[in-house]
Formats: sequence, structure tokens, C-alpha cells
Amino acid sequence: MLKKGRVIQLGLMLLVLLALVLWRTFDSVQAVAPKNQSEAELVNCDYFTPCEFTTPQGAFWLTVANPPIKAEQWIDFNLQSELQTWRIIDAKIIGKNMFMGRIPVLFSPFEKGFAAKTLVGACTSKQMIWQLQITAEVNDISELLLFDFVVTH
Repeated sequence: MLKKGRVIQLGLMLLVLLALVLWRTFDSVQAVAPKNQSEAELVNCDYFTPCEFTTPQGAFWLTVANPPIKAEQWIDFNLQSELQTWRIIDAKIIGKNMFMGRIPVLFSPFEKGFAAKTLVGACTSKQMIWQLQITAEVNDISELLLFDFVVTH
């Protein structure tokens, strides 16, 4: 038989676990916008042609070296812009139709923009919708660039 103190302790642990699950669920659904960020719009791409994302600051183009994108195969992203001075603050890939965590994407500068090499995991479904979220800074203003892509395996 459980004593009153043990029941209270178990109840508190249950509340803590529920709070953590709720926090993790809502934290992964809501993306916090960076300071001074313009309104983000969504771009769906097949990557057989450069994918364009236009912001009030200027245009960005995302390309993939070898489309279509497939699960568990290297993805070479190249991000370019017409802008003279800009930088990438943060980049990550998240699952849109199924939460599979956040995959950090590390972009490195090259002569025409920024490049990154990454991969995404396979899912139980035949197609998975992923989103590349890039926060770029242009003239001290953060721009959130959102690129959706479908991955098959």
C-alpha cells in the first residue's frame, strides 16, 4: 500500500512530466521570430530550378546540387542573394508532417553565397515534408527564409 507522502511525490512527478511534454510539443510547433524580423512567407520548391524567396530587403535563391532530395543521402544546399552584404545567423531543418527533431544546418561562405551539406533521416511514410528555416541578417534586420521540400525514400 502506498503512503500518503509517496502518492503526493508520484503526483508531483506526473505533473512535471506532463508540463515537460506540453512545453516540448508547443515549443517545437511555434517558431520564435528573431528581433526586427520581417513577416515570413513559405516557399515550396522542387529544386530542379533555383527556389526564389523575396524579402523587403532583396531576393534569395536556394539550389540543391542533385535533386530530387532523398532520405539518408547527402544534400548540398547553396544559398545566394543579389544583396552585397548579408549573413546567415541560424539554419535548421524541421519535420513538418511529423516531428523528427531539429537538424542544425551549418552554412559556410563561398564566393557566391553560402553552402551547406547535410542529410535528413528516413521516415516510416514514403514521403516526408521537411522545412529548411534560415535566419539571415541584412542591414541589421533579420529575415526568416522558409523552404519546404518533400523527401522520398
